Amino acid sequence: MFSQSAPHAWLWFPIVLIPGMFMLVSFFLSWLGGWRGLAQLYRLDRGGGFPCKHLVSGDMGWVEYRSCLTVGGDERGLYLATLLPFRLGHPPLCIPWSDIHDRRRKRSFFTNWDTFELGPDRVKLRVQSSATAPLDRYLPEVSSG
Repeated sequence: MFSQSAPHAWLWFPIVLIPGMFMLVSFFLSWLGGWRGLAQLYRLDRGGGFPCKHLVSGDMGWVEYRSCLTVGGDERGLYLATLLPFRLGHPPLCIPWSDIHDRRRKRSFFTNWDTFELGPDRVKLRVQSSATAPLDRYLPEVSSG
């Protein structure tokens, strides 16, 4: 005969599948964009106190972060973090100024964007120039491009 408990087991499937897929996608995007590699070198476990601009859009590698980045910094380095729901696989970073290279500025659809290469692997980071403007004294000079 058939068991009546089998249909009830399917009710739990979406409850487990949706968070599991969210976690898997978050870790995959971290790897794909280069955040994971940067976290091996520049992960910020403690500290903070950086003056920051929140809800900034940007790209890292192949991944777009739409209004979910926090960008800031001080004499210690450039601070990058994602909003808390997206932090799985994306720990906060503090990248020393000496490891930020090749700053370029471009205008696209009424917004200025700064592009950098970060770390020894030269991971490309593109963020809104309005978020990096307070950090101009620490950042490399803008090269035309």
